[in-house]
Order: sequence, then structure tokens, then C-alpha cells
Amino acid sequence: MAIFSGIISRLRGSIGQLTFARVGGKTVVREKVERKAVPTRTRRQMRRRVVWANLVNLYRAFSGTLHPSFENKERGRSDYNEFMSANLGGNSVALTAGEARQGGCVVAGYQVTRGSLPSVGVQFGSGNVPVTDINMGGITIGSSTTVKTFSQAIIDNNPEWANGDQLSVFIAHQQQDSGTGVPRVTIDAKELTLDVNDESSMLGDVVEANFFSVDEGKLAVGGALNGGVAVVHSRLTQGGTQVSTQFFVVNNTLLSLYQGDEAVEAAVLSYGGVTRDDFLTPNVDDLTSDTVRP
Repeated sequence: MAIFSGIISRLRGSIGQLTFARVGGKTVVREKVERKAVPTRTRRQMRRRVVWANLVNLYRAFSGTLHPSFENKERGRSDYNEFMSANLGGNSVALTAGEARQGGCVVAGYQVTRGSLPSVGVQFGSGNVPVTDINMGGITIGSSTTVKTFSQAIIDNNPEWANGDQLSVFIAHQQQDSGTGVPRVTIDAKELTLDVNDESSMLGDVVEANFFSVDEGKLAVGGALNGGVAVVHSRLTQGGTQVSTQFFVVNNTLLSLYQGDEAVEAAVLSYGGVTRDDFLTPNVDDLTSDTVRP
């Protein structure tokens, strides 16, 4: 506190961090004590925040290939909006603040597409190679396989497929920085339009050699995988693009480290923890749609 005389003694009010007041015929000046506001962080807000980052980073990893992935979107909503909405309710992966800032990402069983075509089943076969439920008849796939032969095998043995349909494969490779330990995902996207008239194109030239193979009469994709895979069936109609509803099928050794209460709590603490306890809010997983009533 300071006392002034002279012209400045007529001051009243505040200037910057200083407050002037008249006390006993004198002007007294005090410096305001600056109090930093503590942001409100409820447990519900923080649970949403720590799983949001993983979804954002995963969507970025698709690099624009995930479009158009959701049929019948409401006006004004994008594929990104639909992807986030579809996946916030389950398969929660919690990243710490540091991992999120460094682009960290962990692949889980997230929904990739939503549409009206029948889903393509996928499971991991021998050697962790993804195998679909697409019947290939009796053919084998080798260096001499043409696009025509491959397309005809799918169409002849799977009535839901037609000439001109597209087969798309998204393979998410789970990785981890050797120095920082931050988890990362890279996505390898492949697509092939079925064409029973294309006798000249070799399958291995259109989609890299050995990417497709046959496992006990079913179509297998890629090679041994630590990560996730989604195989999408799409079709162009007069009404637009139709897609099959697909989720990542996952074989990921890192996933369990980023799921569960312990992972969520560690991630919440990395952001500064919870600053307000909403006493009357039920302690349930608010990200799960069936626990949140409209």
C-alpha cells in the first residue's frame, strides 16, 4: 500500500493492476492480487477429452481415404462428424496429454463405415493374416492372375457382389516410437474395382503383388498384422455411393495398455486431474450410449 499527495491524489478507481481510493483525506493505492482461474474439469468432461484425441489422430491417419463412409448423413454433417459420433461410445482408448500432443494413436475396434450393403466378415487366420468371408471358389492367386479372373471368382461365388463393385481394404499398422514410447498408427489403403472384362491387367500390378491370397477357399488380405483391418464393399448407384457397415477387426498387442480404468485415470491426471466433482452425477461410463438417456 502507498499514500500519494499532489495531483495524483485526486485519482479514484483502477488503472491496470493498481486501485486508487480516498481514505482519511488521502489517496491510497493498492496493487490487485491476481488470481489465476482454475478451469472446471469434471470427470465426465475429462473422460471424453482423453478418448477424443485418439479418435481425431486415427481419422487423420486415413489421409482422406475414408470418404464417403457413412450413408444417409443428416444435412450439415460430415464423415468426420459421423465417425466421431459413432465411436465415442465404445472401444475407449485413453491417451495422456503428452501422447495426444505428439500425434499418438492406438487402433481399436472402431466403426469405419455405415451403410446398406452386407458387411464383410474378417477374422485373423494362421500367422495373424486377416481372412475375409469372401468365397473364392477353387482359384489360386499368383503372378498370372488377372483382374478379370479375380473379379469373376468373387462375383460367381458371392451373390451380394456385382461387376463394377469396389473392394477396399484398410490395414492399420500399430507401431510404437522406440525413443518416446508414443503409440502410432499408419494406414495402408488398397482398392480394386471388380471388372470381368479386364483381361489385360494383372492383379499384382493393380494391387501390389501378393497382397491378395486364398486361405481355405476364402480371400485373405495383406500379411501378418499387429493392428487392425477393415474390408469395405462399395457400389455406385443413382442415389450415390453405398457401402457396407464395417468395424476394425483388431489384433493389437498395445491395445490393453490404453484401455480400462487405470489407463483412463492416468490420462486424466496428465491433464491436471478433476477439479470439480459433480456429486449428483451417477458414476457410470458416460461415453456408453445405453447409460445416457435422451
